[in-house]
Amino acid sequence: MKISDADIVGLLSSRQPTTPPGAKTTSKSKPQQKLGGQEVARANELKCMMTVAKFGHVRVSELSRAVWPLARYAEQLGGRTARRLVKNGLLLERRNALGGRSLCITRTGATWLDARGIEAQHTLDLSSVAGPTFFHRTLATRYLIERQIGGQQVAGEYLLLRRKLPFTIDPLARALKKLPDGLTWSRAADGSMGVEWIEQEAASKARSELEKCLRASAFVGTQLSGDIVYKLTAVVFVFDGSLSHAQRILLAANSLWGDKPAHERAALEKRVRLVAVQLRPPLVWVTHRVTTLHDYRTQSGLKTVAIRQ
Repeated sequence: MKISDADIVGLLSSRQPTTPPGAKTTSKSKPQQKLGGQEVARANELKCMMTVAKFGHVRVSELSRAVWPLARYAEQLGGRTARRLVKNGLLLERRNALGGRSLCITRTGATWLDARGIEAQHTLDLSSVAGPTFFHRTLATRYLIERQIGGQQVAGEYLLLRRKLPFTIDPLARALKKLPDGLTWSRAADGSMGVEWIEQEAASKARSELEKCLRASAFVGTQLSGDIVYKLTAVVFVFDGSLSHAQRILLAANSLWGDKPAHERAALEKRVRLVAVQLRPPLVWVTHRVTTLHDYRTQSGLKTVAIRQ
């Protein structure tokens, strides 16, 4: 089913009240201005370009979810808009590691965004499109888009490497000797901005690497420098729920915190969230389930003991 931009405008516009035949009107109501199909198309193009610029590269499925989260035919709309942007030279399709196509910003596209007050650069040379980190980067991107739809502000690896944040995580990154795979932040009840540290698990990490990620939970409550108060509030692991990542994370937590008092260990585990994603091949997001590491340990019945390699 093909949908025109004009049809979308009609679906989204409010229904006007009708006047019964013969009824008198006391005053003229101000006619509502409607966006034309071309204006809607231009606005959608800008949203698409900003999405690709934010994450470096995306597939049509991620693009459609970000720009049309509630649309019934989102991928059709996203595909049509992407083809138009490719035809105009603003985006380029590159073959990705899964054999599909990913969209990147061209030099012309970066100039187009700059002219609209949006700082951007081309993403034609990103190795994560066709390289072994594609699955890892794309799953993290999709999770961040889900959080963005929920009202969070987000940054993926592409922005993190360029330090395009309203605050700095450099001291924390130096302490942990690593960068996260993403960050999300939003206003907390106390007026500060709560920041979540995102780790995406694709290939199984060595236990020492998982322990390094888990150590970030010890910094929850730490204030991050910025124009306003930003505080780390949680560590989030995102992974394919059909694999054994959750159990491996729990074993790493046992190794790291097994000698701590039970109440202290529980407090640390409650700072860690596990996001188990249900996927369909080749990399299709179906749904996801969230739990804390503490709840997962309780439900699994696995004893918390110190385990050393």
